[in-house]
Amino acid sequence: MSGYKNFAVVGAGSIGSFIIRQLLTDKAAGTVKEVVVLTRQASLASTGQTHSLIDLSQGSKTTVDPAAKLIPVDYSDKESIKTALVGVDVVISTIAPAEVGVKLFVPSEFGRPTQGEAEGYLADKGQIQEQLKAIGLPYALFYTGGFADYLFVPFLDLDVTSGKVSIGGDGSKPIPFTSRLDIARYISYVLTHLPVDQLENRSFTITGDTKSFNEIFKGYQEKTGKKLEVTYIPVSELDARLASNPRDIPTYVHKLWAAWDESPMKTDNHLYPEWNPSSVLDNLPVA
Repeated sequence: MSGYKNFAVVGAGSIGSFIIRQLLTDKAAGTVKEVVVLTRQASLASTGQTHSLIDLSQGSKTTVDPAAKLIPVDYSDKESIKTALVGVDVVISTIAPAEVGVKLFVPSEFGRPTQGEAEGYLADKGQIQEQLKAIGLPYALFYTGGFADYLFVPFLDLDVTSGKVSIGGDGSKPIPFTSRLDIARYISYVLTHLPVDQLENRSFTITGDTKSFNEIFKGYQEKTGKKLEVTYIPVSELDARLASNPRDIPTYVHKLWAAWDESPMKTDNHLYPEWNPSSVLDNLPVA
């Protein structure tokens, strides 16, 4: 066992809520001692309820299990954060690191490997890694591929239930996917079972399933009997869109998939022998 028993999660959003629930499940089982959830005061005050949060950017509401300790903080105030994290061993976070007195910091990766990224959205994550090294704060990075249960949405033009989808390139690149539930299970297990010296300053690459979008679209049609109209976006068009608007997130994501490295990827799935993650098709919406 690693000895890590006390956890803090910054925010309860799309991935944070799954990690919180898994940590609370492990708390009930005795593997975890305490789960702290940090949030902005405005998110908490907007709801008028002790364990209910508002995502200020999207207006969505999340209810945090009362078994977690919910603490409002000012992220611009290092002392506020340090006070909230007294007794915490591990921070699983989406904010920039600070000298907060914890033993291990898990920054917001949860996607493709970001080491060496010099531009685009992923470059910000690489800068956080450098900051962690500079202040000497031990870290663990988790690379998961795409969220199998979260990507097939209208925002990315991948809403399979609409009958029409688009994909950058020719859709043939094999892409790693992992559901948020499986990500949370893996992270909680590794942080509570591996020795400390196997956690500090290393990365973990996990994959629940690897499929090309063409395979996914075909599997969806076979599973549901519904026909999909697929539009393929040439890389040249993706490049033109990004040249016009470098902050075009959907186009940026499609460009990443179109240029995905097809080399076989070594994973750390074996570190959780009973993991058994779900497939992409298991997570696709069918309504």
